Amino acid sequence: MSDETPDPAPGTPADFEASLEALETLVARMESGELGLEQSLEEFQQGMQLVDRCQRALDEAQRRMEALTTETSGNPEAASGTPPATDDDDPVPF
Repeated sequence: MSDETPDPAPGTPADFEASLEALETLVARMESGELGLEQSLEEFQQGMQLVDRCQRALDEAQRRMEALTTETSGNPEAASGTPPATDDDDPVPF
């Protein structure tokens, strides 16, 4: 049994956060100037993979937001959280 936490599912907010943290760590290592050329190239390749994972997670989040917007676009009350008007709300008494 392993103590390691399983990788979050690709395209999820948790995956984005994990990938972004790994990317920040990788950039700090590269900026330190302590890596050789070959190591820098390997780190760069890994960084590009992490950027791709982050982009996929952002694309998925945008897709979900658009789906939610589309669901509520036909019903302005649902989008605004305002309940529909009733006859009781009518200021005219007749």
